[in-house]
Amino acid sequence: MQVHVNLLGVIVAAISSMLIGTIYYSDSVVGKQWRALSKIDQKEFNKKMPKVMPYIFIAALLTAYIVGYFTYLFHNYFLGSWVGAGIQTSLILWLGVSATSIFIHSSLDQKPSKLIVIATGNRLLSILAMGLILGLIHP
Repeated sequence: MQVHVNLLGVIVAAISSMLIGTIYYSDSVVGKQWRALSKIDQKEFNKKMPKVMPYIFIAALLTAYIVGYFTYLFHNYFLGSWVGAGIQTSLILWLGVSATSIFIHSSLDQKPSKLIVIATGNRLLSILAMGLILGLIHP
């Protein structure tokens, strides 16, 4: 079986993840609490962000591609709707990979529980958005 992933969907999904992160980590949502719990120096953060953002976008592209890849497989195996496949795939990947990885590594790094909740919440919103978009913009 050959897997087809819509590359326009991958790009749109990655952009959505970046937009969600920008809003989610803004001061009006969880930004202030996240920075305090993470002990982030705002000046250093502002200085490093322009250098880090391209790598974050590449990671978002890779994540979106993987969501699209498994959405295609899910859709073809279960023969349901594309949107349903995208959402279900996203939930499975979030719970089985993202949430568990964040929990394990953050727990071992002795991160505060609130910080773990913040990180897993962002990943849930981002990956769900990716699945929805890739379900709508499918091959």
